Amino acid sequence: MTLLKENVSGSVDMLDLVTAGAVKYFGEKTLQPIIGNGTVMSGGIKLGTAIAIRSLMPNGRIKDAFSLGLAIDGMEDILFNLLGGIGNNNLGDGF
Repeated sequence: MTLLKENVSGSVDMLDLVTAGAVKYFGEKTLQPIIGNGTVMSGGIKLGTAIAIRSLMPNGRIKDAFSLGLAIDGMEDILFNLLGGIGNNNLGDGF
């Protein structure tokens, strides 16, 4: 992880990280009323969509942002559900 050299991890640079974070944030807010959030099903839909985007879209920043953002959000939903929402106090003083 070398943030100072613009690489976060492997091939993910800071622009990929920022755009994927924006996709995750706005995608979660947009999709929550439609497919829910924090469930295995919503996570599966997001992961499936991320895989489809990787397979169908041409290479580029938009593809990277959407596939990474949705994959991270989908995995977060699945883990949150399976782990029972550990640390769900949103106060900043818990794990």
